[in-house]
Amino acid sequence: MSDGPDAVLVAEILDATERVAAYIAGEGRDGFMQQGIIYDAVCMNLLRIGECARFLSDPFRGRLPQVPWPDIISLRHRVAHGYETLKPEVLWRIASVNLPELGDILRRLGDA
Repeated sequence: MSDGPDAVLVAEILDATERVAAYIAGEGRDGFMQQGIIYDAVCMNLLRIGECARFLSDPFRGRLPQVPWPDIISLRHRVAHGYETLKPEVLWRIASVNLPELGDILRRLGDA
């Protein structure tokens, strides 16, 4: 990947995915569900990811059609404006399955 605004945003997204992985690694699903601080930390990084995704260029997002960019951006809005309506089970799946997949896709792009 070249330098520029998209590269900076991708680095931010990768940092956020790695932070989430670290937060949930030690405590697992139960810790995520029971410890508000882990839940809140994951939500904060979902905000970061969605905000960065929103500012990625259309050509960059077009290079990764398998990534559900609109869903990622929409989740940012749900976390920010509908926090009380979030479903912890859905957020757990995103944190434990979808974010590692996103991180892998972005890292492979950087290797290309």
